[in-house]
Amino acid sequence: MVTQELNFNELSRRLQAAPEPSPDLWSRIAHAHVARRQRRVRIRLAATLAFMLAGSAFFLAAPHLVPGTDWQARAQALELELRALPASDDAAEGAVARETESGLGRIDRALQAAYDRGARANELVPLWKQRSELLSTLLAVRQQSAAVIRI
Repeated sequence: MVTQELNFNELSRRLQAAPEPSPDLWSRIAHAHVARRQRRVRIRLAATLAFMLAGSAFFLAAPHLVPGTDWQARAQALELELRALPASDDAAEGAVARETESGLGRIDRALQAAYDRGARANELVPLWKQRSELLSTLLAVRQQSAAVIRI
């Protein structure tokens, strides 16, 4: 007990000898607390805005994620190019063209059925991609045939 009294007496003496705190101490503490809270709010707001901006940029930079527009537009452009090429009587082209056109017919029927039942983008995009790839193959065959004919 004597030890505790000494410690208490020593502590009391030190507190009495300590300088008085400045009168604006509590206002400075309150101001620092408010500033910390405001800084946290600004950081959270900035992080949220950055996340939203990054998400928007990703969405705008990746048009292939928009349901069917990229592959559908590509397929339409390829069809226009095919129509502009002259028809050919090449037998080798005819076999490839018939096979490709058969595949196009199958995909067109699948696309029509998908649209009829209200299919979602995850089903439509692969079909448009296949159609676009087949049109690209057919265009390449016809362009090669047209180049041979011109020589």
